[in-house]
Amino acid sequence: MELAEPAPQSILDQDLYKFCMQQAVLEHYPDVVVEYGFINRDPSMRFNQAAFTQLQKDIAHMEHTTATNKDIEYLKHTCPYLSAEYLQFLASYRFNPTVDIACSLDEMGALELKIRGKWTQVILYEIPLLSMISSAYFSHVDTDWNYTGQLEKITAKGSQLVDASCEFAEFGTRRRRDFKTQNMVVCALSQLHCGPGQCTGTSNVYLARKYNMKPVGTVGHEWTMAIAALEGTYENGNSLALRKWHATFKGSLGIALTDTFGTTAFFANFDRQLASLYAGVRHDSGDPFQFIERVHAHYTKIGISPATKTIVFSDGLDPEKAIRVRKYCAKYAVNCSFGIGTNFTNDFLCASDPTKQSKAANIVIKLLKCGDRYCVKLSDVTSKHTGDACEVERAQTSLTRLGLLD
Repeated sequence: MELAEPAPQSILDQDLYKFCMQQAVLEHYPDVVVEYGFINRDPSMRFNQAAFTQLQKDIAHMEHTTATNKDIEYLKHTCPYLSAEYLQFLASYRFNPTVDIACSLDEMGALELKIRGKWTQVILYEIPLLSMISSAYFSHVDTDWNYTGQLEKITAKGSQLVDASCEFAEFGTRRRRDFKTQNMVVCALSQLHCGPGQCTGTSNVYLARKYNMKPVGTVGHEWTMAIAALEGTYENGNSLALRKWHATFKGSLGIALTDTFGTTAFFANFDRQLASLYAGVRHDSGDPFQFIERVHAHYTKIGISPATKTIVFSDGLDPEKAIRVRKYCAKYAVNCSFGIGTNFTNDFLCASDPTKQSKAANIVIKLLKCGDRYCVKLSDVTSKHTGDACEVERAQTSLTRLGLLD
């Protein structure tokens, strides 16, 4: 197997939405202490000592990763919604992994990782850590793969989407096999032919700058999870999160995430006033076709033309699925775009048998606690529920009693 290209020691090797959420946290909850935990959804994924040693080394190097003057100037001119106050904060920001991160490997090869500290301090760890974990695993444990055909594959995927009139962005940082793969992917997407569709950008700020693409992003589940916990309400968690987000960004980054506590609870909060403030919504779990119907019905019910809004789809997409979804959106006259991650940056075949798929990692880092309160996520797919089991049950009971959970 070819040697992996090392990830750049740049604070911009990060998804845009994390910087945006850090600004919002700095404004609304600057002193809250939080805890995150690593979740491996595939128990067969086990680490060996070599992979763990690489991960430890990569984590330790984070203390040397800081924002340069060039980085701050780029963000200032490219992302005008990032405030001067926030950019000043980011310029002096330092990772402190020795204090913030606890990482261990048990005798069975299961990785355990926790992050704890002020929310403003530790919010930027998630994406780099997921990238490091994947890179270490595929460098030292599962090595039955190579880069053969990757450039041709991503070019074909991008061309297929462009020719099918799809607007799409690369969302693959958190799920990339390694940096070399994502670098190859974004480079290829930046050179696609013109057509009825287009690649609208990448979530990775470093690669957006490198290839003169637009950095793009929305908001993560942790924003709504945390606010619901801190304010003590699942019933109104969505509306509080949406109003605070709008207070910070004044209409920029105006795509509302719908499935933190299930779409029924979301739509109950998403009244005409809020829906008018947001450019659209994001689908991240559940049946996308049913979701299109629900979005169309909801906007129509509250007196807003669905044709003036956009649905961003980001749940387990490949080109074929995105094209089917786009056609269904057209049937309902709803605008759409797509964020594609794993299928772009972790789609490999086994080197020993190219007829077999090399399994991608299925890993996440989720917010577990804010202060002394547990945080939960109630996805539209039960297997994606996260959080303390008792608190998940309490949230489900509360929302079900109110008729807000399917």
